[in-house]
Amino acid sequence: MDKTRLWIIGSVLAMVVVAVLGWVVAIQPELDQSAAAAAQTLQVDSANATSQVGLNKLKKDSEGLPALKSQLAAIGVSVPSEAQAPAFLDELGALAAANGVTVTASQIADAQGFVPPANPAAPAPAATTAGSGSTATPTPSPSAAAAPTPAPVPTAVPGMPPAVSTLVTKDDFTVVPVSITVRGDYANIVAFVGAAQKGQRLFLVNGLNVGPAANGPGFDGKVSGFIYVLNAGTAAAPSK
Repeated sequence: MDKTRLWIIGSVLAMVVVAVLGWVVAIQPELDQSAAAAAQTLQVDSANATSQVGLNKLKKDSEGLPALKSQLAAIGVSVPSEAQAPAFLDELGALAAANGVTVTASQIADAQGFVPPANPAAPAPAATTAGSGSTATPTPSPSAAAAPTPAPVPTAVPGMPPAVSTLVTKDDFTVVPVSITVRGDYANIVAFVGAAQKGQRLFLVNGLNVGPAANGPGFDGKVSGFIYVLNAGTAAAPSK
């Protein structure tokens, strides 16, 4: 009877040991691998979701690519990669004819590297003069013909910082001084200057001097300004 019990107890212990060893050796590693695979699957799904967001953005951006290329082409005409001075003078000649004036002289100066404008200083307070009394108003002297008033030239607002970009430097942006003289009626000269600033080529007018024609009727208008050249090969890439 005692031997039978011992055999039973021994058998039960052996079964427990086998079960424990089976769990440790076979089942537990499989569970660990399954948990690791599940965690890896979650990581891959998360990475795929992030990639899908990026792909969706790229797809949306690519839909606007034709419009961006069209804008780039327009900018390339306005600020080309070469001076193209003859073509610009031809454009000014066409604008002059369309506005009823005649080009009498033109000059394209040597190109120079772009220099960012300096920050204009704030205006000094107006000086006051002590004393009292009235000041007589001078009487204008009569003249045979009143000279036309020159068109106003835009000036920087004192104390206002100019709009500059670190991507625009003398290495990638070139300024070409231009001057052109046209003859015609005063109103037509002003119309020509306005049209020249709205043409295909970017033309910044910084000076206009209008006076009686050197010979014949009408007025001579000397327009000075700048055209620009973008050196695409050396243009700085925007920082990310």
